[in-house]
Amino acid sequence: MPRLIPMLMAGMALLPSPVMAQSGSPNAVCLPPEEPYVPSDDDGFRAYADMVSEDFERYFSELTEYFVCMDGTRLAVFERAQEVSKTHQAFWKRANDLGVAEKAAANYPDAVEERR
Repeated sequence: MPRLIPMLMAGMALLPSPVMAQSGSPNAVCLPPEEPYVPSDDDGFRAYADMVSEDFERYFSELTEYFVCMDGTRLAVFERAQEVSKTHQAFWKRANDLGVAEKAAANYPDAVEERR
């Protein structure tokens, strides 16, 4: 069993970073990094302290990448929401111009009242 831990940790080092997509995309998938495993028993702690230390460094490095991804995604979604809002305003202007605002708002009667 003690040999299993180094093999698992070595295998995890070969996996790609959990930040799955580039930031700046509204469809980005930003996953937080996996937290380091710290052996609970003293023998395991002594045996793997160096690898656990490296795993903490990896975690904090990937955490920074995760935050960058989240910030970029938030900005991209916000910018896209502004574009959709402009399209929404243009929709209601056109609906009013064509005389179909009430039909367009059939399920949302307050929408017509707000636009008059």
